[in-house]
Amino acid sequence: MRMWTTIAILAVAAAIFWLEFPRLKKAGKIKDIWFFSIILFLTTTVSVLESRGVNVPNPLDSIQAFYQAIGL
Repeated sequence: MRMWTTIAILAVAAAIFWLEFPRLKKAGKIKDIWFFSIILFLTTTVSVLESRGVNVPNPLDSIQAFYQAIGL
């Protein structure tokens, strides 16, 4: 079942890239293409890891630990 979830996540990410990249390229937005590609890659990676059962750390846990350490 995990394999199909991974394939679905990758298919959705590929569809998003396929729909958005040509628009950005046509508009000549190089910085936006880089930002879009990096964010899409990171979110796809985290989604695949989550679907595979890997324990991905939650950033909110770090923020809470910081504020507990300083006593707020």
